[in-house]
Amino acid sequence: MSFAIVIILVLAILLVVFTLQNSIEVSINFFIWTLDNVPLVLLLIACVVIGYIIASIYFYPRLWQRKTELKKLQKEYKKLEEAYKEFEPASKTPNVIEEKNPEGVEMDDDNASSFFKED
Repeated sequence: MSFAIVIILVLAILLVVFTLQNSIEVSINFFIWTLDNVPLVLLLIACVVIGYIIASIYFYPRLWQRKTELKKLQKEYKKLEEAYKEFEPASKTPNVIEEKNPEGVEMDDDNASSFFKED
């Protein structure tokens, strides 16, 4: 199973446990409205959903702005890539990897002026 399905199942189980433990009925007074015998769990879930909707409405303009900014930057990046390709040398040869000694110093056995002389 994927990770998201496991998380959803765990959250669903926690919601059922929460519902069973909070089966109290409450009365709600809001200005002139009165609701009697509303399950506490239903009230709490409704408040969470309403809070999510309010937060989404509040942050949606910022999300929209970031998306348009991202599209603008992607277009600018493509233009810069094209400009770089125009100024890149046309006769560029592929890099040839030369085999080197692991230490970076070439050691010749034939060289008489070696650092370590054997007499």
